Amino acid sequence: MTRNPAAGGLRPRHVTCFRLADASVTLTTTVTAATRAAEDTLYAYQTTTDTHAAWHIDITITDPRHSLLDAPPDVGDLREIGPSELTARHITEGGREVFWIDRHRTLVIHDPTLRATTVHCATDDAATYYAARLVRQLITAQLLVAGAVYTHTAALVHRDHGILIAGHPGAGKTTTLVAVLRQLGGEFVTSDRLLLTPDRNDGLLGYAWPAHIRVGIGTLLAYPDLTGLVPTGLHTDPADLHTKLSIEPPDIPRLLHAGTLTASCRPHVMIWPQLAPTAGNARHERIPAETVHATLTSNQLFMHRPTAGASSHINHWLAPTPPAHTTESNRNAVIATLARTVPCYALVARPDPIVIADAVTAILHDADAATR
Repeated sequence: MTRNPAAGGLRPRHVTCFRLADASVTLTTTVTAATRAAEDTLYAYQTTTDTHAAWHIDITITDPRHSLLDAPPDVGDLREIGPSELTARHITEGGREVFWIDRHRTLVIHDPTLRATTVHCATDDAATYYAARLVRQLITAQLLVAGAVYTHTAALVHRDHGILIAGHPGAGKTTTLVAVLRQLGGEFVTSDRLLLTPDRNDGLLGYAWPAHIRVGIGTLLAYPDLTGLVPTGLHTDPADLHTKLSIEPPDIPRLLHAGTLTASCRPHVMIWPQLAPTAGNARHERIPAETVHATLTSNQLFMHRPTAGASSHINHWLAPTPPAHTTESNRNAVIATLARTVPCYALVARPDPIVIADAVTAILHDADAATR
């Protein structure tokens, strides 16, 4: 038990160990809501009460009048650490990195030597905001060091087949994902980012980057049982159809028609959707391996637009990614294996759930035939 000045009493300390593959982080906090939010959001991670982990995070509530929060650092560089222009002032002090986040009155002390991160928050809301984010970043950092790379990809498992749905924003990844899961069934892995890594059998494994799923209003309105997720005022204006709403992990099974969530998949087929209302009859085409290799190299697994910069934003402000040459080498290895071992198809179709599901069924049939 720990005395909490802000709360005026004692709070129990909750300890949860999160694991994915060989990565692990123990979260200790006095904020029950922070523990619950982390466990709900990070659906892909195994949780135990074990205190042994590669990294430790301790989140506490500190009285705002305490010197830690009342006199935060006013020197150092300013870093972007999140959406909506969220920034932190950063300094290095005795081998530790210190981040002061003024918007949330939060102080983060990151010690790479001890592999420990201590977080002092002025409010329970701030502790809840950072719990899942910091655990996910440290789990991801460990996977990246082990050779994984980011892909801008949705993923699911259907009848033991891992289906990767890759593309830049607006291609129709989430619409295709939801259509397949609701019409054909399967397990949800991720809706936007997948961490791909070589396995011991000269193949690939994909690990979920767990987060909420952002779904276009038009996709939700295509299913009568999901229209209640769309605010009434957005039901009729065609201009709103491409606006995306966030569905948090606890509600994802409802979105997927009572589908299940899983942590990983072994890629069996990759699909590059091109959905448009004017697409006409659905059609798919096998993409030659050399074209897959060249395309994925130029767009860095759809994380980068060659002419417009980042396609999916990455911000490892707490735990840096590996050096650029290491990341490039890991990415090249993954791309080579993808192009060589995973059939890839372009899919052109209208954003109609039944049309998409029928087209994906045909692609799976073709992919099975190609790998026999």
